[in-house]
Amino acid sequence: MKLLNNLLTVVYSPAVLLSAAFLGAVPTSAANLAPTNTSRIANSPITIKDTKNNSVQNDGLKKFPTNIKLAQATTTIIIEAESMTRSVYRLESIAAASGGRVISLAGGSASETGTATTSFNGTAGTYNVVVGYYDENDGVASMSVKIKGNQVDSWSLNQQLGSNYVTTGNLVERTVATGITLNPGDVIEIQGTDNKGEYARVDYINIVPTAAPTTSSSTSINSQSTPLDHLRAAPKPVFKQGNTLLPLGQAHCGLSKETYLELSNYWGYGLPIQTNDFTTVVRANPGRYKLTAGVGGVYRFYDNYDGRYPELPKLPPNTWLRDNNGNIILVGGRPIVSPAAPNEAFQIIGDYYGQQLGQLETSAGQPIDIVANEGETGLWVPGDNDPEQYYGRDPVVKTDFNNSGLGDWFAYLARNKARQEGALKERLFSHLQSRPTYLWYQEQYGTERGRWAGWPWYIFMYEYFLDPSQKPTVSNYTAPEMYHNFHNSGWTGIHYNSTVPWDALTQALNNMSGAISLGQKFAYPWVSMGSEGEVPISEPDRFMGMMKSYYTAGAIGSVSAYFVCSGPIWESLYHNKPVGTTTPTLIQQLQVQGYVHALFSHLEDYLRNGDLLPGPNLHPYKSSTKILPAMEFTAENETQQVAGLWGPVTIPKVRVLARKIVGEDRWLVSAWANVGEDRDIRVKIDNKLGTLTLRARKAGSVYVVKLVNGLPQITLIDSDAMNPTKNMTTSTVF
Repeated sequence: MKLLNNLLTVVYSPAVLLSAAFLGAVPTSAANLAPTNTSRIANSPITIKDTKNNSVQNDGLKKFPTNIKLAQATTTIIIEAESMTRSVYRLESIAAASGGRVISLAGGSASETGTATTSFNGTAGTYNVVVGYYDENDGVASMSVKIKGNQVDSWSLNQQLGSNYVTTGNLVERTVATGITLNPGDVIEIQGTDNKGEYARVDYINIVPTAAPTTSSSTSINSQSTPLDHLRAAPKPVFKQGNTLLPLGQAHCGLSKETYLELSNYWGYGLPIQTNDFTTVVRANPGRYKLTAGVGGVYRFYDNYDGRYPELPKLPPNTWLRDNNGNIILVGGRPIVSPAAPNEAFQIIGDYYGQQLGQLETSAGQPIDIVANEGETGLWVPGDNDPEQYYGRDPVVKTDFNNSGLGDWFAYLARNKARQEGALKERLFSHLQSRPTYLWYQEQYGTERGRWAGWPWYIFMYEYFLDPSQKPTVSNYTAPEMYHNFHNSGWTGIHYNSTVPWDALTQALNNMSGAISLGQKFAYPWVSMGSEGEVPISEPDRFMGMMKSYYTAGAIGSVSAYFVCSGPIWESLYHNKPVGTTTPTLIQQLQVQGYVHALFSHLEDYLRNGDLLPGPNLHPYKSSTKILPAMEFTAENETQQVAGLWGPVTIPKVRVLARKIVGEDRWLVSAWANVGEDRDIRVKIDNKLGTLTLRARKAGSVYVVKLVNGLPQITLIDSDAMNPTKNMTTSTVF
């Protein structure tokens, strides 16, 4: 046979690919690789072909010099915890566990700490590491994981999953490392500390192969390029390994399946589990994806007073507002949800969605991470109506209000809205494997609260969405909208009938300042840089700067909102059809959000352990509400006056925000040129630092400032403003 110097490919099992420079004839048999450059071919039925698709004759064993590389495994490596080397940890037989046993701290002294170690013996490559453990109700144990001697994650076992003992319902899988490089011999260590009957029980470790994200792409853009081509052509963000920021969400009219997967694999987005039968993908890749789900179309339940949607369960008759004769009151042909509607109505809705999502979790083999309730539905603010006249015409509501002891219709409406949405959420959660992050769209302290005296007619009072200990009862975080030039003046400007700024960041800081005053330091907003035919579209760099400012203020994730749902643009996005050389707005927006999310995954310490500084000024929104700090700093000579209906209004041209690590002289500072070109600015944040000179850019600048030997040390983190993690690795910290 004359196959000399052809490239030989030996295929042996789905998980291993061997390649060699071929010298001589080789039989059809499996490779039993020796640790030298000479390899034997053993007797297992496989097929060997060269690059010209020539089969090799089976004419006896031969030896050949090789240049063989094992490809990274494509199947999950499962390490049972009981096989690990233990210190203090003990074996415990548990019927519900994988293999029937776990490692546990049961049977020892109180507050014991145990460790379990194992050495990775798979093929070198890039992996996600997932720990399967049991989170019980009777205590708050703690766990941490080290890989190669470095701690990659630590957490408390504080979920309430319905049992004080081990069941299939309180098995939790936690991804402790994402995209980590493992080589044979690398040590993985789990440490657990028990607490009040919760014994830090561990069942297994899954090591899930994943393609390592690259920072550049060879995809070229031309007239036939699709939305997915544009996404793949962009440099990919680099996320901090082991970060605990929430996955990003999406609220638009759909993308192709491949685009969703690209976003989930490389851009920090959760995989929308209700879309494209993704449960199959998730089950085939355990631990690889964070899952998101939406609760939409709830209005159909409320419109179903007359049975127009026979496929839906009916709500009780006292769900809706009724007149003195007991007739349902209709406005524009639609009923009005009563503030006094019973919890039963919302529990029925929670059951409906919870059963669907619970089935998806079962099919996917893992819990959902975020549930986003997308609806401005149900009980609503009175708008232009007098609340007493609007809702009080129902005698049941009037009596309920009089018995509430509140004496304020706005407080009464807010308290009942929180009760109703909370009842829906809790019943939905009863069908799920865990308690995911829950976000009800537009729950907020108020982006426009205080901008004018009429705000209570249009915003629920956030105080009533917190329990007496200031714990949220519905959304885990405030979830306002921030849509460019929609209910705001974009990145700068004022309301035509106002004496205060009306830009998106001023609004966002009003919500953050109010939420912080009530003990809530984070937000998960719905954001948009604009939509074709809907509202003006922002330049990508200004949107980048806004998002860097928002994260500095306390965003720990965001939903990407976009509202083109028909026509050629939507067709191209949904079906991944050619769009030419111009990147679609939605793809640009998704990229910007991914870049900023990745950037702040490296700066999470400043979010979790730092506070947003109030700044020297008060927020300009002061009407009929408490007065709050502005939560920003004014740069020297960086304001301008614009004409308002009642006279000149002063607005900023640069936005500077800062966070400070509690108890330490470390600051995170962002500087955004929301007006004008990139330029140096001077700003005073803390007397310890004096006046700082920073570069304010259209795409924003993020700095870490430290006090070293009494002098400020200033480090620009995002040297490439539009690719802010360009020079980072998965282990970069600041």
